[in-house]
Amino acid sequence: MSSMKARHYAPIAPLETEPFGSYTEPEQREEALRDALRGVELGTYDQRMIDWTVKRFDNSALRVLVSWLERTRKAGVVAALEADQARQANRGRFAR
Repeated sequence: MSSMKARHYAPIAPLETEPFGSYTEPEQREEALRDALRGVELGTYDQRMIDWTVKRFDNSALRVLVSWLERTRKAGVVAALEADQARQANRGRFAR
């Protein structure tokens, strides 16, 4: 069985309504949450909170959380690209 990716579990777009989907087993919900947290260094308490979140949040609530995490990642990448483009554009302006 393949692991559940965040992008397959939750919509990666602003949510206007509750994100519905078929029931997802807790193991797959955890995979989706961990995928959304990829690259984030996690401590022991973070791991406990992942377990707690998966056990306490229903599918819709966890889909919202995963969507926020993925959109935050996307916004950070876009901001980094825009900053790099601005640096590149300014590099030529100040060269003599």
